[in-house]
Order: sequence, then C-alpha cells, then structure tokens
Amino acid sequence: MTLTISSERLGNLCVTEQDALVDIAIGLYKREEISLGRAAEVAGISSVQLLGELGRRHIPINYGPDDLRADVAALNDKP
Repeated sequence: MTLTISSERLGNLCVTEQDALVDIAIGLYKREEISLGRAAEVAGISSVQLLGELGRRHIPINYGPDDLRADVAALNDKP
C-alpha cells in the first residue's frame, strides 16, 4: 500500500517516514487491530523498542486478565 500525504496537508509539520510508520503502528495497536509484534513489524522496529515508545507516550499495553490467566496456565504446563 502506498500512502501519499501532500505537504499542504502537513503544513509546517516535520514528520519523517519512520515517525509516520510508528504513529500508524501505535494507532492500530491501541485500537487492538494488530498485536504488539505486528505493530513492531509495521513500524520497522523491535518489539522492545515499540514497548519503549509506548511507555514514553504513556500508552498501556493490551494485556488483560484473560491474557494473564493464559500465561499462568502455560507456565504451569511447562515441565
């Protein structure tokens, strides 16, 4: 997919392609349309870097009680 945003729409904003990719990825992640790993792929950065960016922006990770129960169950099933 190619997305073109005219400079007239951006005005005097200075946004790099990388910044735009991170913003798009975080927006999709916040709306729970993609996972953390997929958001990192879209942004072109590692999951750890994306977690750091989420923290910097004070955006909570998508991890609820069901996720915790699944993780605990998986840990209890390991030898």
